[in-house]
Amino acid sequence: MTALAESKAAGHSLARTLAALLGAPLVAFVVGAGLVAFLPVRPEVAYLIGFHVMVPLWVALACVLPLLKNGRVAWGVCLALAGPVVAALILRRLG
Repeated sequence: MTALAESKAAGHSLARTLAALLGAPLVAFVVGAGLVAFLPVRPEVAYLIGFHVMVPLWVALACVLPLLKNGRVAWGVCLALAGPVVAALILRRLG
């Protein structure tokens, strides 16, 4: 059995793996940055909250994304979490 066939037989997907390795930290950083930008508290407190949300979110996404149905769903979850926050940050920067 070839390595590709073994990988397919085990249910591994490169797209899901990349979503977990690349998408999870990016989404966690975006959500943390969004909290820092939009929380109505002192900047020091907003930074602490943003950081303390970012790390567990990163770990949770890194654990959950590889378990999803396929890579498209995993990347869709990343986009669904990061997209609105990125849009809000861009609108805030422009306005």
